[in-house]
Amino acid sequence: MTKYLRMSSNFETNVNPAAALPEPDPFSPDEFAVWRGFLRVYARVTRELDRRLLEAHGLGLDAYGVLITLVTAPGGSLTMSELAERHNLSPSGISRAVDRLARAGLVRRLPNPADRRSFLVGLSSDGLAQLRSAQVTHHAAVRELLFARLGGRDLVKLRELWEKAVPGSVSSPVWPVRD
Repeated sequence: MTKYLRMSSNFETNVNPAAALPEPDPFSPDEFAVWRGFLRVYARVTRELDRRLLEAHGLGLDAYGVLITLVTAPGGSLTMSELAERHNLSPSGISRAVDRLARAGLVRRLPNPADRRSFLVGLSSDGLAQLRSAQVTHHAAVRELLFARLGGRDLVKLRELWEKAVPGSVSSPVWPVRD
């Protein structure tokens, strides 16, 4: 209790605890501005996109991401581990997402002919129809929220910058890029 009171009294006297332990290797003003801008743009676009997809199609951005990942997969299906890797979800996260989509009839699980102990996940015909409908909302929202104030040259430059910052982020048809 004494420790809490001591900390509390420091707070009350406007002592800045950050002054006691300076930030190691701080960002330059330009680095900080770019990082903060990236995070803010990402948050604004993804939150609003998630809201619109849920409202119009009953699909959140994560579910949309699973469907779009499957539609672009060679052969139209992936193992659960490949799907998790490409969609940046943990194995349990992808399992829950696939369970929800399977209950809704949007994906199907098939035995993996290469390994009978695992399953392939593929898009159902209802899943493809739902995805195509959701793409209308997705494309319109991204155009409004991100592209509307950018010209063609801006888009080319941004594409070049993303590729320069993270090679393969733009040019590779499969993500993440395997070494």
